[in-house]
Parts: sequence; C-alpha cells; structure tokens
Amino acid sequence: MFGGSFETGLLAAASTSNLELDTSVISWVNNVRLDLNLIAVLEAIMLERNVTRAAASLAMSQPAVSNALRRARKLTKDQLFLKTATGVQPTARMVAMWPELHRSLTAIRASFAPDDFDPASDATSFRIAVTDSLAMEGVSAITLKLQAASPRARVSFAVHTHESSLEGIDRGTLDCAAGMFASLPRDVHVQSLRTDRYVCAMRSGHEFAGGLALDQFTAATHVLVTPSGLELGLVDGWLGLTGRTRTIAVVVNHFADALRIVSRSDLLTCVPLGFFSGPWRAVADKHELVVRDLPFETEKLLYKLIWHERLHTHPAHQWFRSLVGDVCGSPFDGPPIGETASARPA
Repeated sequence: MFGGSFETGLLAAASTSNLELDTSVISWVNNVRLDLNLIAVLEAIMLERNVTRAAASLAMSQPAVSNALRRARKLTKDQLFLKTATGVQPTARMVAMWPELHRSLTAIRASFAPDDFDPASDATSFRIAVTDSLAMEGVSAITLKLQAASPRARVSFAVHTHESSLEGIDRGTLDCAAGMFASLPRDVHVQSLRTDRYVCAMRSGHEFAGGLALDQFTAATHVLVTPSGLELGLVDGWLGLTGRTRTIAVVVNHFADALRIVSRSDLLTCVPLGFFSGPWRAVADKHELVVRDLPFETEKLLYKLIWHERLHTHPAHQWFRSLVGDVCGSPFDGPPIGETASARPA
C-alpha cells in the first residue's frame, strides 16, 4: 500500500521520470485531492474484477475495500463498478478513467522502486498471457522457477489471443504476453522467443500416414485449433495462396484436444512441431500419432514476448521477463519429420 496523497505522489513521479501527464488529470487531482490508497483500491478491483480477490491482493479486509469503493463512488458521483454473477464490471466512467489512473500508478511505483532489486524478498504480482502451444510446458516451468527464485512473488496466467493480449497490455490488466503477433502498436516492446513450424498430425493407421499430397490434404476433414474461436487459421491463409480450401468439421481451443480427437478418428489437424515433439511427445507415442510436412508453402511461426512501455524499465518486471525468456525462449525448428522420435515413419 501507499502513503501520502495521490497529488504528491503523482507530481513527484512526474518530476522524477519527466513524464508528460495529461493536464486534465492534474486538474482533476487538484480538485478532489484523492488519497493514493484509494486509487490503488480501484486499480485492484479493476484488475481482479472481484472485490474479495482485490482485497486479498492488497492484504486488506473486504469491508475496508468496500468502504474505499463507497468513498470513490461519492467523489466521482458514479457507481464505478456494477455487480455481476461472478464479481463486478466497470462502468463507462471507470473505463474512461482507467488508462490514466493505471499509467500514473505505474509511474509512481517505478519512481520509488529500489535500484538494488532482490527477487528473494520482492513481492510483486505478475500477470502474463501465454499462447496454448507454449502453455503446456511454459506455465508450470515459469511458476516453479519463479517460486524458487522469488517465493513472495505471485503470478497469474491468462489465455492468449492476439486481440485479448494486446487489449490487456494496453489496459494494464496484463504485464506481458507470450504468443504470435502479426502486428504490434508503437508503444509495445517485443522480444523474440523461438521459431517453430506447423505440421499435419494424424493417427498412425490413417490412409495418408505414408505420405501427404496437397489433394489428399484438401480432401480430408480437419480439426482447427484457435483460442479465439474463429473458423480460419494461419494454415488456411497459407493454403488459400494455392487457390485451395479445406473442410473443417471441428473447432477447438487447445492443441491437446485436437490431438486426442485425431488419435481416435480419420480427422487431421495442424499443430506446431515443437508442441508435438515436446510436451505432447509421451502422449503422442501412447496414441501412436504421426506427423507429416504440410504439402504447400508455409512460413515459420515466430513466438514473441511483448510488454508496454510503462513497464519497460521497472526492475521487477525486467527480471520476470528475463525469467520468461529463459523458459520459453529455447529455439525449436525441429529435425526432418522422419527423424523425430514422435513422428514415426509409416
């Protein structure tokens, strides 16, 4: 928690970091003279979307958080958050206030962060989205490595889609995201993690297990994996360049689900080779799955770690991003299909 007034902290942060703050925010602060702790409570509720979880994250009692919310509602003459079946949702006023409030709090924290960062005693909470093909190995590895190095820290994981991760990075509900990004806004930093490629997976007894031609690929029926639920993926874009399309019978959110389906059917699915030959390897061997190269031109998959400018120089977040990079950054292009243990020749 913070001490002092929001005005004092905000102006100190501006002086320290040379931030160009919106004059309307300064005027607003001068008029209502909010306590910084009150803003921290609003931030926690906004991030958690649940008053009980917000109280826990702040090490406060739920009545104290509820009281702070009542004070904020009185000051703003707005409800700020409305009850839902699972917690709360922000009002339009809170959504409008949120970007500047969160940026200001982040600036203040960065200004007062110690230069001699010590992960062993740090208690920062980190929020990261991880794409499905990295999550099976990445989530547990990040957690265990974080707990070993920084036992007081906390990490929360979110499901990655291109749109949701960019929105979370912009809003401040995510600190970083690991996945594939076709385009990025100018205020986002990026670090390359690894490369991979798509292959086609099927059961070992499939009629196409001996070899996969373009006509066979398009004649087959497929399982599409997409966290967003859209009915077209990267593979369909590449296939479209040949003037062909494929038949998609099932759309799922996770590669593991797709592989389980194809192991018991004549359906095909496209998965990253690194996922198939890595965390899924033992299961793939058990179900006698094979993979074959796609019979048309494709591009490499480029995994990236992204974060917002406002956290770029924060010592704790710099350390955490380095940890994520170590876990998820091992390059895997994969040997030829016939040479991988999990991709057995027919």
